[in-house]
Amino acid sequence: MSTIKQLSLTYEAVNNSNTFTNGDVVNGRVVFEVNKEVKIESLYVKCKGEAKVRWSERHNDRDHHYSATERYFKIKQYFMQDLSKKGKEDPGVILVSGEIYNNVVKPGSHVYPFSFQLPHGNFPASFDGYHGSVKYILEVTLDRSWKMDRTEKKEIIFIPRLSAVNLMNPQTGFIDKKMKLFTSGSTSVKATIDKMGYMKGEVIKVSTDIDNSSSRDLKLKYSLEQSQAFYAQGHSKYSSRTILKVVGDRVPSGSKQTVITNLTLPQNLELSVTNCKILKAEYIFKVYLDVPMASDPEIKFPVIILPAGQIFPPGQNQPAFQPYGNPDGPGWNQPPPQLALGPSPPGATFGPAPGFYSGPYPSPMCPNPEVSPPSYADLYPNLNSTAPGFNPALTAPPFNPQYAPMGYPNPPVPQQHPVPSAPQFSPGPAGPGYVPAGPPPRYWPNPTTQPESYPTKSPEKHE
Repeated sequence: MSTIKQLSLTYEAVNNSNTFTNGDVVNGRVVFEVNKEVKIESLYVKCKGEAKVRWSERHNDRDHHYSATERYFKIKQYFMQDLSKKGKEDPGVILVSGEIYNNVVKPGSHVYPFSFQLPHGNFPASFDGYHGSVKYILEVTLDRSWKMDRTEKKEIIFIPRLSAVNLMNPQTGFIDKKMKLFTSGSTSVKATIDKMGYMKGEVIKVSTDIDNSSSRDLKLKYSLEQSQAFYAQGHSKYSSRTILKVVGDRVPSGSKQTVITNLTLPQNLELSVTNCKILKAEYIFKVYLDVPMASDPEIKFPVIILPAGQIFPPGQNQPAFQPYGNPDGPGWNQPPPQLALGPSPPGATFGPAPGFYSGPYPSPMCPNPEVSPPSYADLYPNLNSTAPGFNPALTAPPFNPQYAPMGYPNPPVPQQHPVPSAPQFSPGPAGPGYVPAGPPPRYWPNPTTQPESYPTKSPEKHE
């Protein structure tokens, strides 16, 4: 009969959707039950966020394997620890202080509470793709001499806090095509969608101006495609799939039409991932004419799928939709823009120094830095505070208005077939693990130095 009867890990939800974001506090407990007295070398719980990619290719009758890992943070809290191994942590591991218990455990059930505050930073959303994923994991590890380690894991869903003001402008594209071979004449298409950033289940408003001067009747079509890109060891892997496809009305030969269409996005879309070095997930919305036995004239719009409940500053709400945007605004009658994501602002990552660490991104509802920003609960209210397991006290600390918001810059003019590239990513700290002494635990200090590169994982017994 095994000495360890039970080892389990649970955490408390902070909202009805059971998701977490920058600065949220993850409270939970480890339950450890034994049927006789046992000595434990170490018992700890950790929270880590990282992206991993892996795939295989066959060349010249040989299999080639490619893999890469990008870590965003790793936090540990010990319940029991071998003093001879204290301080032997990987660079970049942040130790959270907590009660240290006796290594000799009596028979029965024992409960060990833990609490982590998720750091602020430019971290991608949880994602599960064809050849890689972005995951945020809680894991408890129990270590005994001459015994195999025992672990239990729970995945938490991370939804980043973003500022999407620059994604609210309309996009316009134009294409003119001269027909050849089986079709004569020409056709032109001018299309506009109301913005670039959308949430799951939201409506894309499309206005299309068509001049069919060809010898054939044509059909107007729309599609939404997701592309995934993976990068490792100087190699790349691409996958794509069609999410949505809609066939519009017939456009007779020799006619001109303006077609207004509302298309509802699926509720199960994954969020866009553009701020990861080794993995990208992007969406392209296409408006095109179906030309028999010829290439189709098409217009491509980059689309960003945002977390639900994004809030925008007063006076900068989603603009009223105009079929072709604002003729007096910049970029009028230009091809659709291409997303360009820059690195996080200085100070947007975390650092191991004592003190309270408030968020690096100002509240979008608080443009005046002289006024105290609202709490996370004010910005993202819970509609059912009496739901089981809901803890209204578990909210993110207030924002720090001294930093610029993380947003998407106004994108430049794209190429029709851009070559995917991994964007710049905000690095994290490198340095020995740190155990804060004195101030209350579980909160992130305000960084005072420029961030360094994310640490490279070295071999260790417990990852």
